[in-house]
Amino acid sequence: MNSMRQAISRAALAPAVIQGDAAEQRFRFDENFIGFAGHFPGYPILPAILQTLLAQLLAEQLADGPLEFLGLEKAKFSLQLRPADEIQVKIAIRGREEMIRFAAELSCAGEPAASFILLLREGTMA
Repeated sequence: MNSMRQAISRAALAPAVIQGDAAEQRFRFDENFIGFAGHFPGYPILPAILQTLLAQLLAEQLADGPLEFLGLEKAKFSLQLRPADEIQVKIAIRGREEMIRFAAELSCAGEPAASFILLLREGTMA
């Protein structure tokens, strides 16, 4: 998983912008990005699990430490994200209890690509 995290970090177009309980960052993956391998041959798209990992990595920057993945709520993936697409990821903390709830939105060229509530807890990386 660390190699995937490193590959994602290399695809960041600029450092994360963090303001209070919210953050955003932009990414662009080339056709050789490891996350496209096998998904799908001849027509690569960014898997939903990696879209959630983009949001988790941004959440970890906001939290200033590792967060453990617990689950998703209200997930909607509405746009296929392809090589060379510029992907904007936005997150905001929506609640803290035994877990932290992050509202996440991904977009590409101004179009919504995905939205979900990411459930994370402080601790080690999953």
